[in-house]
Amino acid sequence: MRTKRIATVAIWMILALASCQKKTTRVAAPPAASTPAPRPASPPPSPALLERADRAFSTGAYDDAIRDYEQGLRLSPPSNDREQALFRLSLAYVLRSANPDWPRATMLLKQLVDEYPSGVLKPPAALILSLHSELDQLAADSRTRDQRIRQLSSELDRMKQIDAQRRTRP
Repeated sequence: MRTKRIATVAIWMILALASCQKKTTRVAAPPAASTPAPRPASPPPSPALLERADRAFSTGAYDDAIRDYEQGLRLSPPSNDREQALFRLSLAYVLRSANPDWPRATMLLKQLVDEYPSGVLKPPAALILSLHSELDQLAADSRTRDQRIRQLSSELDRMKQIDAQRRTRP
């Protein structure tokens, strides 16, 4: 029993002394002219990209968020983070001030609904799709109504001219 205690104390002391040693940093020698140029830095891992995209989205930098979300989604496997990234990417396409891209946002929302049928963000995505569809239908109806009003107005003007001509005849 005493030898086990001594061995345990000795191991702990070795570990303590090993962890207390001063770590020295090694400085690499400058590359020689014959060595190949270093490879460009690889893109950051997808979780870091998605976090950076979330920060950009939160601050309203939607173009930066779009770039980071798209790159992060290409590199990340399906997960809850991916579901949120798809949702926020679709919103970023609509919220950017330059020109909202509803077709791209609609495609992403449909992709979210298809990939995550029981996802937490499916109901808001489906609601946005539904409201946008209604808005498109109302806009189309409004255009049809405006066209019909113009057509009836021109027909009314033509009828007024015919009536005015009849009154001027003896």
